[in-house]
Amino acid sequence: MSDMISQRQKVNVKKMRVPDVVPGMIIARDVITSQGFVLLAKDTLVNQAILDRLVGKGINTVYVKEIVFVENEGKDLEEEKALGGILESAQKEKPVQTSVTERKDFGDFNNEYDDKLNTAEGQLRAISMGLAVNIDELYKITHATFSKLKAKSDVMTYMSFLREQNEHIVGHSYNVSLLCHLFAQWVRMDLVETKNLTVAGLLHDIGQFQIPDEILYKKGRLTDEEFATIKKHPRLGYDILEAQPIPSDIKLGVFMHHERFDGSGYPQGVKGIKINRFAKIIAICDTYDAMTASRAHRARMCPFDVIKQFEIDGYDKFDTSLLLTFLRNIAYIYFGSWVKLSDGSEGEIVYIHQNNLSRPVIRIGDQLIDLQRNLDISITSVL
Repeated sequence: MSDMISQRQKVNVKKMRVPDVVPGMIIARDVITSQGFVLLAKDTLVNQAILDRLVGKGINTVYVKEIVFVENEGKDLEEEKALGGILESAQKEKPVQTSVTERKDFGDFNNEYDDKLNTAEGQLRAISMGLAVNIDELYKITHATFSKLKAKSDVMTYMSFLREQNEHIVGHSYNVSLLCHLFAQWVRMDLVETKNLTVAGLLHDIGQFQIPDEILYKKGRLTDEEFATIKKHPRLGYDILEAQPIPSDIKLGVFMHHERFDGSGYPQGVKGIKINRFAKIIAICDTYDAMTASRAHRARMCPFDVIKQFEIDGYDKFDTSLLLTFLRNIAYIYFGSWVKLSDGSEGEIVYIHQNNLSRPVIRIGDQLIDLQRNLDISITSVL
């Protein structure tokens, strides 16, 4: 293992709004209620239960520690205490290393997913042939799967373990719907918007039902003519929905989900603020699921590889504020998860860099490996 924390840590303290605080951060100062009681002590490691407690008590701002790794040129006492605090907190929060597929919640989710996937397929095929869209009924399909989860964010982890190969329109559409449902919670949409976005995600590729299967599921490289046919599906989907008495956001989400912020998308090549907000969100969820799903020609990509790819070229293609929301939430979902590294070792994610989400700090035993500093090591899979 190269460079096992042969560097020290610089500790910055900053004031943050509670809605911007995420699991994995460390409280820098005691949090005092309006009655003068200590709600949280300094050096508390933030998790979702703590965030809920802060909101419930009406706390608006807190001070958090920002840990920055620097070269080891003499260790400062306060920085050593900070390192010890992270290690101590990580040990207290240390989960039992269990495979995702061994969790009971995963089994319940998997069974519900398969059941509702069949329901979704019947609905989507019928709508593609003219059945009226019932937003409440379509929303129930996706929402029922979430009801099987104690932590809604687990859907991100579980989805990647559902199937070795899931290229069908319905499987992908259902995954995008699940991601849109979760995204709606991240940006605090009301119930009506949440339903509409979730349904738009489910319907986003409905136009593909009118693409010949020999093109849609072709194993080899598409010809230019075949790809041009594939690119017609947003327009075909919009045509299916145009006369339906449903919100325009759903229709435009379907029509514009392949448009890109820099104008490089299709079918119209529009850019920036001209792209519908639902379409911007669906575009991110659609791309993420496509990259993390298994395909006949490749294995699924590790979520941290996908995050890195988004960091490299995503900010030109997608709405920056929405993409940041998506990436930060994805990264922090995996806080505390066990991962396998490229050198064969396994460890627990104990710190996420806000400005380098794809390269967190990993604890292996009593040692910390900062992937932001150790560029020759990377995460290859989530365990």
